[in-house]
Order: sequence, then structure tokens, then C-alpha cells
Amino acid sequence: MTRLILAITLIASSLAAFADDSLPEELPSEQEVPALLSAETTGLTIYRHDQAAAVATDAAFKVRSFKKDKRINGWITEEQQGSVVVTFIDKTPAALYRITVANGVAGSLASLESPTPLTAYEAGAAAARQAALASNFEPCSSSYNSVVLPSPVDGNWLVYLIPGTTKNNIVPIGGTYRMEISGSNIVSQRAFTRTCISLQTDPRAAALVVTHLLDPIPTEAHVFWSIWAQKPLYVSTPPNGTLWLVEGNNIKLVERKPADG
Repeated sequence: MTRLILAITLIASSLAAFADDSLPEELPSEQEVPALLSAETTGLTIYRHDQAAAVATDAAFKVRSFKKDKRINGWITEEQQGSVVVTFIDKTPAALYRITVANGVAGSLASLESPTPLTAYEAGAAAARQAALASNFEPCSSSYNSVVLPSPVDGNWLVYLIPGTTKNNIVPIGGTYRMEISGSNIVSQRAFTRTCISLQTDPRAAALVVTHLLDPIPTEAHVFWSIWAQKPLYVSTPPNGTLWLVEGNNIKLVERKPADG
């Protein structure tokens, strides 16, 4: 616990080194509250879809025909009645297999007799995914997963690019991206970190800690990685080193420091 307190103190104080105009200002309360709620909700949704894809893939690979199918070129996910439907697609793109994941449990793999045209939703999501993966982003991993969600802007899509890892003691938060796509065009994109930072995790550690310089509050990426790592995550944000605790999909204010420190 002493080490955790020391680490939190160090990351909070480190923001002083970046005290310049490039740091974002604190949000007024009327903007901060809904922004925090959006981060909590979106982070959980990203995790549900990413986890559904992982569970579905594990289940599908137990089927010999799926495991040998060289046509598979990724997947897209869709929320349906509280479950997540994972559709495996080819390069066309067309649907090859579907599997429904409910409460973290995969159902039976549905193998389509022939490549099936995608629904309007699936086609839009697949086009957005392809545009994001083909974009000129700077990767922090040799492998990436993607989660495609409808954007609040009607007709657009949000694509989250999530770096992969095969190491159980690494949380690869660096290199996480969000892109907004209209059709096959990238409207906007952002990274959630400035560097390819990875957090070391340990079963004995009470929590993870990170300094975040790009936003005045924790983001959906912090929520996602806290859930993924199954660890609380302390986040220090500008401009004054405000300290937050991200625990699953719940963000709590720990300490808001005044401008004079």
C-alpha cells in the first residue's frame, strides 16, 4: 500500500513538468458530469464487444471446419436484445459464420451455407472497420483488435483500435485509438496516449497508476483497460494533477487539486 501511495503521489506531481498551454483545461461541471458518464458507458460497451469477439473466436476454433477456413478475414459485432452477435466475414465482405454471446457465454456456431450478404448495419460496420485498419495510425503492437460501434452522429461509426498482447502481466494501454468514420472516410481520429506505454500488472498489486495528459478526465479507454485488467486504475489528469479512480466502469474523483497546487 505504501508503494501505491508513493506511485500516486509521483504521477500527480509529474504534471508540473508539463505545465504549459498544451495541457487541456478542467471541464465545467455541466460538461464534466455527462462526459464522465459517457466514458463509463462507452468503455463498458467496448469491453463487452471485445470480450464477445474473444469468446466467440475461442468457441469457433473448436469447430474443425472453422479452424481450417482460410476465407475468414475478421469479424464485426452487433448488440441484439442484450446479447452481442459476432459475425465472421471474408474479404468481400460477406458473412461466413455467426455466433451469439450472452452474458459472456458463446452459443452455437452458425455456419452459413455460402457467403451471405451483410445486413445494412453489418456492411456499414465492416466498411468502417476496414477504413480504420487501413489508416495511417502508429501501431504499438504487431496485432490489433477492433470494436465498431454506432456514432452519436447519425450514419457515422466509431472504431476503436485495441493493441493486442500475449503477455498476462502487461496492460498495453499505449496505442489505443478511436476513429470516427463516415462511409469509408475518416472524419476524425485520436490516440489515447502520447507514447506506447504499457502498464506492468501483478496479482499482488492493489491497483495500476497512470498519468494522462490528453484529457482533463479519464476516458473510455481507461474504463476499458481497467475492466480488461480486472484492476482499479488511478489516473492523474491535467491541468493540476486531479486524481481519479477508475474501477471497472465506475469513475470516482479522489482529489481535485487547486491551480496553485
